[in-house]
This record gives sequence, structure tokens and C-alpha cells, in this order.
Amino acid sequence: MIRVLLVDDQKMVRETLKISLETETDIEIVGTANNGIAAIQQVEILHPDIVIMNMEMPGLDGASATKQITSRFAQTKVLMHTSSDNDEYITKSLAMGAKGYLLKNVETQDLAGVIRNVNKGYTQISPGLLDKLLISTDSGVVISKLENSLATYQSDNSTTILSTATSQKLLSHLKLTTRQQQDEISKLRQSVNSNQAEFPKIKQYLGLIFLLWLISLPLLGFFLWRLDRKTNNLQVKTNNLQVKTNNLQKNLQSTVIPLSRVGLYGEFSLNGLAQRVTKAYKQDSNLDRVSSVYVAQKDDAIILFGTIADAALLRRMENIAKQVDGVKEVDTNNVTIEPDLRSNILNSAK
Repeated sequence: MIRVLLVDDQKMVRETLKISLETETDIEIVGTANNGIAAIQQVEILHPDIVIMNMEMPGLDGASATKQITSRFAQTKVLMHTSSDNDEYITKSLAMGAKGYLLKNVETQDLAGVIRNVNKGYTQISPGLLDKLLISTDSGVVISKLENSLATYQSDNSTTILSTATSQKLLSHLKLTTRQQQDEISKLRQSVNSNQAEFPKIKQYLGLIFLLWLISLPLLGFFLWRLDRKTNNLQVKTNNLQVKTNNLQKNLQSTVIPLSRVGLYGEFSLNGLAQRVTKAYKQDSNLDRVSSVYVAQKDDAIILFGTIADAALLRRMENIAKQVDGVKEVDTNNVTIEPDLRSNILNSAK
């Protein structure tokens, strides 16, 4: 957990920073102060890891407070957080030992990231302020303004100057960080240029895809039209087949089938209940000449179709069928009684 002390003479700024940073799980706001003197006292009591310090404050300003904090409390790092981009403020703050200089317009997420980097020992400066410290040459980046500023502060007060080793370490670290940032910028530019080079190819591919789509529309329409026609033809054939099937069923129901033909719905066989009932009918001499009634079977029911001479003969057929083992029901509703049928049979037998 990174322990942070907020120092700013404006209460609203302190409260805003506190609310924003408290959402970070690895950052803890341990206290606040409204000027440089109070900041030094709070550091002595709380020993924070990071002090976020405003530059311009009444009494003791941020740079002076930073010098005392960094000289007395080596484990505490100071990050300047101000609205001023004055060259002198930047160089003075870094010379006094600040590990970074950020403007107040920085986003909260970016500020949290800077706090983490400063806690790791990195020096952080707002990108827009870096040009104020650096000049580019053929041999690399030279921190001329900061070097001059360090020399000035060292000569002004010998009791509070930074050592040469510390100054060189700061310059080397800042120079290295700057070169790393320039390398990253260079890589980003190369990536952008590479992406821009790919844009014409992507446009060509998109144009080709659009052209193929336009060409395929008529073909797709023709295919759907043909499919619709085939579907309609298939529907017509299906309807015709259904009509033929219905007609066939009607014809089968109206056809007189001999007693020797048994089955169900036009599919005839000699097995099961229908077979046993048919054999029982053949063994009855009174039914031997009845050839206009046929026997059908549905599950455990016997169904009789056709015509017969009288009701008594039909009742006899029904009773015989019921005596066959396995028959639960006998349906005679499809048998028509025709009194003239017996004389027709007798005449045909002569």
C-alpha cells in the first residue's frame, strides 16, 4: 500500500484529490496539509511514501518545503502537483529533490500511475513540460537548463546544496527516462506509419468485397426464384399425391373383398386377430357363402366392411368374432344390410 500525504492551500483541491485517489486499491491517503510548514510536520508524524505538493502556498512554498522534506526524510518522495508551468518552478522543484512535476489538469488515473512510478524511484514530468528542460542535439538529449539550475542553487547556499553525486544521479536518471520516452514515441510513430501504409490495402479489400456483393445479388435473386418455383412444384405434387391417396382409400373402402383377404386400411395380410376371425368364419357353414364382407384389424378391435343379407347374419358374425381370443371389440358400422344379396348369391351358385 502506497501512503500518500496531500498538500495544497485550497481545501477543494485537497478533497477532490482525496476522493479520486481513495478509489485506488493500492493507494492510501494518510493525511492532508494546507501549507509547507504543516506538510513538514505531517511528514514527521505520518512518514508517508509520497507527498503530493502544491508549488504556490502562503508561508512556506512547495519547493522550500520539498527541500526540507527530502533532506530530512530520505524515504519520502515529493511529487509537485501545480497549475504553473513556469520554467523556474520546474527546475527549482527538481533541484530541491522533487521526483516529479505534474500540472493539475492531469487525469486521476494518470496521476495514480505517476504516484506508482515515483514510488518505484522513477522521475515523472508532464510531457508538455519536458521541452522546457531539454534541447536536442546530434549526440542525444542534454539537460542544460536543469544542469545550470543545479549549479546555481549549489553556489547560492553551501549548507543546503545537493551533492555532486546526487545531482549527477538525478541528471542521469532523468536523461535515461527521457531517452526511453523518445524511443517509445519513435516506436509509436513507426506503428502509426505502418498502419497508414496498410490503409490502401484495406480499402482495396473492402472495395473488392463490395463489388463481389453487388455481383452476387442477381445470382442470389435468381437462386431464390428457382428455389421458390421448385418449392411450389413440390407442393403441387404433394397435394396431388394426397388427393390420389384419399381416392385410393375411398376406392378400397367401396371395394368388395373376398373373405380370404384380411387386413387394415388396404394393407392386407393373414396374421393376427383378423386371420383367426377369418378362419372362424370359414368354419361356420352359414357364413361360407358370404363373400361381400371383409375383415380388418385395428389393435385389439375387429372391423367388418361390406354388405350382408340380413341383420341376424351380421349379429352371428359379430358373436363369432367376439369369441376369438384377443378380440376386445367388433365394429360393424361399416357393414350395409341388403336383403337382396342372398338371392343374388343363390343365383350365382346355380
